[in-house]
Amino acid sequence: MTQEKRPQKLELVFEKWGRLTATLLWDKAPKTCEAIVEGLPVTADCLHAQYAGSEFYFEDFPTDKKIPFENTTCRSVNYLLTNKIDGGVLAFFVNPKVLSFCIVYGELVPRRTVEQEIELNMFAEIDDKDEAKRIGEKGRREGPGAVTIRILDSFSAGK
Repeated sequence: MTQEKRPQKLELVFEKWGRLTATLLWDKAPKTCEAIVEGLPVTADCLHAQYAGSEFYFEDFPTDKKIPFENTTCRSVNYLLTNKIDGGVLAFFVNPKVLSFCIVYGELVPRRTVEQEIELNMFAEIDDKDEAKRIGEKGRREGPGAVTIRILDSFSAGK
């Protein structure tokens, strides 16, 4: 995908709670952005991540690309290694068996398993973090429902 044809924005429409837009982070996660854009549009029922924190997600994102780790949640902050996310981002769990699309609306600490840390590729920033938090908190209490994610720009990646 050429730089001129790269869409910059995604739209997330929640069937129950409203709409968000997000700006793709092509400079930090180009392979993840490309795989996401090529898999859109998509509609899926969301689940809430009970243990990790403030996140909706759905599995089986439609991509056959092998996505490398890039712009992961495991990073150095003030000389400490952390995987905490403050919220307001879209992330992708790079596990070929799961392929989770994550909508992080508030603080999130990706859980650990005995075998590995679960790192997420952060590939977009939600434009209105307060609205994301409102939607997330409402969905946490009453169920997230379905979300439709599509490209907001005029470019449609062939879909």
